[in-house]
Amino acid sequence: MKPLLLLPLALALPALAGPSAKEVITPPPPSNCLTTWFAGASVGYLDQFEAPMYNVHVGVTNSCWNVAGFNTSLYAEVGYAEKEWTEKWTGGSVAVSRYSRDTEHAVLPITANVKFERQIAGGLNGYFGGGLGAAWTRAGMTENGPNGSVSGSDSDWVFTAQIFAGLGYNVSSNVELYGGARWIYFGDPSFSAVVPLSNDWLFELGGRFKF
Repeated sequence: MKPLLLLPLALALPALAGPSAKEVITPPPPSNCLTTWFAGASVGYLDQFEAPMYNVHVGVTNSCWNVAGFNTSLYAEVGYAEKEWTEKWTGGSVAVSRYSRDTEHAVLPITANVKFERQIAGGLNGYFGGGLGAAWTRAGMTENGPNGSVSGSDSDWVFTAQIFAGLGYNVSSNVELYGGARWIYFGDPSFSAVVPLSNDWLFELGGRFKF
């Protein structure tokens, strides 16, 4: 008889003990870092190469990447510059007067860059940085003479590096205009180019949009 009386008591003990304690999981605090993506383009002039250069880039910045008060950005960039010219020879003979040479040289650098930017006043910012990468370069030549034309070309990948600095202005929270200068190094290609690329200065104007 006693076991039958103890059975209801055993079943009621969990209810009498009250609600079971559950582990409380505290969610991690939200991050205060703001990530911003941007894309832009610029046009400039290479001083030694004596030709325009065009650049496009895309990258990201993060509010927690500040270094000594400078906002840090990482971005990839692709550029392109090309130069073409013709040389003609004139002389007393018909053969010399009909001789000319068409030459073209192109370069396409691809770089990974880091940029440091800091507010100067209002929407005006100053920036500086640098980048490393590789550049595809090509040279071609066509010689035209009284007996016809002869053409040849060659291409190669070379090491490239750059440092840059300039000023930017925030037209709005999403649009920035900038202007500055770069010092660019191009390695020597395996072929002998008519206009070898080496150290050069690029003066540029551009803009970027922040997403």
